[in-house]
Formats: sequence, C-alpha cells, structure tokens
Amino acid sequence: MMWAALPVRGTARATSSSTSAWWALTLAYYVSCCLMHLQFSLWLVRQRDTLLGRMAYADAMPGLVIGGAAALFLWLAIRLRNSARPRLTVAFWLLWLAAVALIDRYLTYSVNEYAHYPEYALLAWLVARAMDPQRTLWYVGRVLFWTTLLGMGDELLQYTWITTSYSEYLDFNDFVTNLVAAAAGVLLYYGTAAPSPRHDRRSKPVVESGVAIALALVVAAGLLSGHVVQTPATKIPPGGIVLRADDHRQLYLQRGPDFYGAWQSSQRHERYYVLPPLPGLFIMLMVGLTFAGYGRKTWQVRGSCAIQAQATAP
Repeated sequence: MMWAALPVRGTARATSSSTSAWWALTLAYYVSCCLMHLQFSLWLVRQRDTLLGRMAYADAMPGLVIGGAAALFLWLAIRLRNSARPRLTVAFWLLWLAAVALIDRYLTYSVNEYAHYPEYALLAWLVARAMDPQRTLWYVGRVLFWTTLLGMGDELLQYTWITTSYSEYLDFNDFVTNLVAAAAGVLLYYGTAAPSPRHDRRSKPVVESGVAIALALVVAAGLLSGHVVQTPATKIPPGGIVLRADDHRQLYLQRGPDFYGAWQSSQRHERYYVLPPLPGLFIMLMVGLTFAGYGRKTWQVRGSCAIQAQATAP
C-alpha cells in the first residue's frame, strides 16, 4: 500500500512545483510590465531611421492592431470548432468586441493604448493557468478580479512614480481597459475547456470579497481623513502626492480640477472622456459581473448535461 501511494505523492509534488513555477512566471511578467512601462512607451514613440524611412514604431500601431485582430479572429474560428459551447463563447466575444469599440470611441487617448489588450490578456491567461491548470474549476470571476486588481496597482504606480512626467490623473479609463483585456485572456483560456458540473467550495470568492471590502474600507478611511482627495483646488506637482503642513501626505487622484468628468483632446479621435472615480468603478463592476458570467455554474451544468446526452444517445 505504501508503494502504491508513492506515484500519487510524486504526482502531487510535481503538480505543486508546476503551479509554483507558473505563479513565479506570472509575477515576473507583471513586475516587468510595471517597471518597463515608461521605457516601452519611449521606445514606441522615439523617431528612428528604418527601412521605410524615419519613423516611430508607434506609427505602425494601426497596422499591427488590424493584423492582430485578423489573426485573433482566424485563430478563434479554428478553435471554436472544438469548443464545448461555441454559441456561448461567440456571444461573449461579441460582447467583448462591443466593449472594445465603446472604449476606443469614448475612452481612448491614442492608438498606442491598444497595447493594454495583449498585455493584460496575457496576464489574465497566466493567472488562470496558475490558479486552474486543468481548466476544471472555472475561476473566471476570480481571475478577472486579481488581474484587474493588479492592473489598478500598475496604474497607481504609473501615476505616483513611474510616469509622473506626463500622468495627470489616476486613469480609471485604463482600469476599464485592463479589465476588458483580462476578459479576453479568460475567454482564450476557457474557450475550449470542457464544461464541468463541479461545485467546488473553493470556487466561492471568499478571499476576493474580503480583499475588496478591505480595500474599500482603506479608501473610505483615506477619503474621510483627508489623506486621499479626488480634486485639488489648484495644480499640484507630478505624482499627485503633497506634504501637508502637519507633515502628513495627501494623495490627489488628479493633479488639477479639469480632468475627471471632462472631455479632453485626443490623438485617436477628436476628443475622449476622462472617467471620474465613482462612474469608473461602477462601469468596472458591471463589466466584471458581465464577463464573470461566462463561468457560471448553471451554464457549466447545462453544457455538461448536453454533452452527456449526446454521448449516451443511440
């Protein structure tokens, strides 16, 4: 009996080691994206001599977006043949396209911001791979939560430290964009996974709910104490952090009074809208709940029953 148990233990150790490796890769990728954001942005817009003449790589971004979209649609058309729920998956991809179109039309400053989509789709895919390597637990909502939270941390670092030279406000537009990008990563990861009727207690977002409540309480305490302020009376220095007379620091979410809730000049279209915090968070909640529905147990059970019925049909 002892010898018979050894392969199982060995498999468990191998699985644990593989999971740790995927988490390490996910963390390394996220930290690299955070720290290299400014360098990548400068590299993208810097003028240089190329075979096509003097240009910036950003000039090729529209073509890359079109090419990337075409490649994605072709890949999906091939993969959806093996999907256990092609209609459902197609419906969510259409919702995703609608979200991207709305973000592009109203919330996008420049076409370079399309880099968020592959960046956070890959991050969501890595988080999903680390959390659910067998694609049986369907941690859709949990993956969206953690990826979006990481994206919010990235944007906060940019505003207060990394890109202070040009960041004028904590960007809730990018919060929404990162969430929609994460939804693409989830759809890519679970799009062809076999449905499972499992009702695993671990799938309940207990930890995520606790983290969300704790963060809400911290932000509320900061607002009530005056350590977090949405709008300054006058223009403040880069980084949004000001030392008060009592030696306490205040974090202003925007550096001036004219950004949140206003239309600004845009390189992508004539103008774009800067989401204030509360509407931005509300939109994130609605988008998150919508795409988290892709992993609902009811749909998994229905899909599973349909597959079982087909398998047992004479």
